[in-house]
Amino acid sequence: MQTFVTVHDAKAFLISSIIAEAVREDVPLSEIEIQMLSYSEVEGSPDFEELNDAFGKENDYTEYEQKIGGLARGFRTQARKMDREKLLSWNEAVRTLKREDHYLGVLIQSQTAGSPDSILVDRLKLVGLALAITLLVTLGIYVSSLHK
Repeated sequence: MQTFVTVHDAKAFLISSIIAEAVREDVPLSEIEIQMLSYSEVEGSPDFEELNDAFGKENDYTEYEQKIGGLARGFRTQARKMDREKLLSWNEAVRTLKREDHYLGVLIQSQTAGSPDSILVDRLKLVGLALAITLLVTLGIYVSSLHK
């Protein structure tokens, strides 16, 4: 698993992963769409208003966010199947990116299926559900034995 010392490094990894996924899926990304992946209020982009205006004239934000979210999901799905180390690096990059306010972080979190730890979260939910069912069945048996 790759670790990221800086948010900038994590962001670069995520952007390159999304671009690679776009190539793999044959989903075109325009130069302005790629530039929007880099936007951050923290890092400050002096020409962001110009970029934002140009982007808005040519693109729909909802469609773009769905497109990037789909690419992020595609990357994670592919990495989960083919390269667990890439998935772990992705998860680490997302956690690192959360330290600051970045548009890319919002795109990834709002559009991907669950958090980077969704496998663990899903398993914990399943265990919790199993325990709840077991408790209810046991309670039902206990209550019915009291009535006999």
